[in-house]
Amino acid sequence: MNIFFSYASDDQIDYKVEQIVDFLEYQEDIERVYYWARDTEGGQKFDDYMRSSINASDLVIVLFTENTRDSIPCIQEIGMAKAFQKKILPVFEDIEDVCANVQISRGVCYTNDFRAFCEDLYFKIAKKKARFKEKSPLMELRNEMHENFEFNKLSYVEPEFRAISQSFNEEGDVKIDHPLISYRIFNFILFDPLNKGTLNIVTAAPKSGKSVLLASLKYDILHREQLSNYIPYLVIAKNIDLSKDILDALYDNILPETDNRYISNLLDNIKSGKGILLIDGLNGSPDPKGLLQKLYDFAHSYNARIIITCVPVICDYIKDLSLEKDRYIVSELNTFKPSSLFEWIVLNKNNFDQTRQYQAEQIYIVLSKIIREKEKKGIKVLLPILMQKLSI
Repeated sequence: MNIFFSYASDDQIDYKVEQIVDFLEYQEDIERVYYWARDTEGGQKFDDYMRSSINASDLVIVLFTENTRDSIPCIQEIGMAKAFQKKILPVFEDIEDVCANVQISRGVCYTNDFRAFCEDLYFKIAKKKARFKEKSPLMELRNEMHENFEFNKLSYVEPEFRAISQSFNEEGDVKIDHPLISYRIFNFILFDPLNKGTLNIVTAAPKSGKSVLLASLKYDILHREQLSNYIPYLVIAKNIDLSKDILDALYDNILPETDNRYISNLLDNIKSGKGILLIDGLNGSPDPKGLLQKLYDFAHSYNARIIITCVPVICDYIKDLSLEKDRYIVSELNTFKPSSLFEWIVLNKNNFDQTRQYQAEQIYIVLSKIIREKEKKGIKVLLPILMQKLSI
């Protein structure tokens, strides 16, 4: 069945014309719905479009509103439908808007309950129960996170990272330090296709900014246009129930109170590499070593992207579990490198508690005093000059 949809251009948004067309074309026995905003070809005259589209249709739906009375195209389309002897199905909110020569008995009343309206409309057309597209619960979750997740990215000083390699042998552990890399390089590595299936572990002392790092990564995933199809799942390690299968335990934290209805959706999303697991505070788990093993196996089995934070003791867990070296990366978080410390002080000069570094106190006091004095005089604070003065 083909349908022609007649409406006044001013009603397209308020009456959800595009959504109505999308719903109708989703039904098995409706092949196409013609409507002006989508189907007119460049340079095509209105009369040609109207004549060919109505002639090719089995039914003409007319949206009657106050705007319809003054719409010459709508009046012409109704006349053309009658000329081709096509059935006309009126849709109206106020019955007074329907023109007198159209039968009201076949009409459908438009209501604010859009789903109920669509059901009534399709039943009137086909005498069948309508089907609806299933909404993606995971994308709905992402949209909710995008709308509600708050993170002050402007005052976040991006840290540096140092990959740590360890060689375990009879003579003891040999730690190999690699060069520092920037936050942006670290971010790039996480989303590199080759990184799928690799366990990414970030380690640092307590109160060093590991949780804030994951919050920043979550914000990046939600707001970077090229990652618009990626979903960050931030899970606190201590809340993962190790008595369950790891997928079930993660699901309980990500989509609670949904009785595993979307567990296959979640697994498919993770396997695709677009579902990013951010596991915060592995050492807070009742069994951190057991959780690490499960996450390691999960990443390997499903080619998953997983980022874990933990205190440095995780290196002992890795040694005890004999994890394969090419299946994990350990990076040491360097939250406050010298340059970012000064940057942080300028951005957050009234909130020292955020530094999380006791050794920064004296530097903070000196710089904040200089900043206050300069600001009182109306002098712009220049960070490089302050850094030079401090180093003299």
